[in-house]
Amino acid sequence: ITARVFSGYRRLFRARKVLFTGDIGAMRESRVAIRSEFDKNRHATDPAHLEGLIVMIDEAEDMLLHGIIRGELNEERNTYEVKIEKEHAEAMDTETITHMDPITAETSSNNSEKPDVIVTSTTTTGGKDNS
Repeated sequence: ITARVFSGYRRLFRARKVLFTGDIGAMRESRVAIRSEFDKNRHATDPAHLEGLIVMIDEAEDMLLHGIIRGELNEERNTYEVKIEKEHAEAMDTETITHMDPITAETSSNNSEKPDVIVTSTTTTGGKDNS
């Protein structure tokens, strides 16, 4: 079980790098949050509890890799431009998703003047962006 926990820790750190590359604040905050959660459970020994924690690691990794989409604020248009990658599109329920809310320090408050989110799809082949 210990090897699976350490593997999960490394996977979460890799997943956060994929999602937050270029965002120094998010990289720092995610590092602290991941480390804090592992420190809280450092002395756990019950096998059932450890299995539950490993499941949470797997779910957190999946959320970081497939459940959160980064966008860039276009200040001229007051919109967030988001490119949906194949793995995100496959995970989306297009029947129920009607909008996306940006999550930033400025937009997480109940500000009625939130920028719109513009969604564009993209496909990649051979490492080139064909959007």
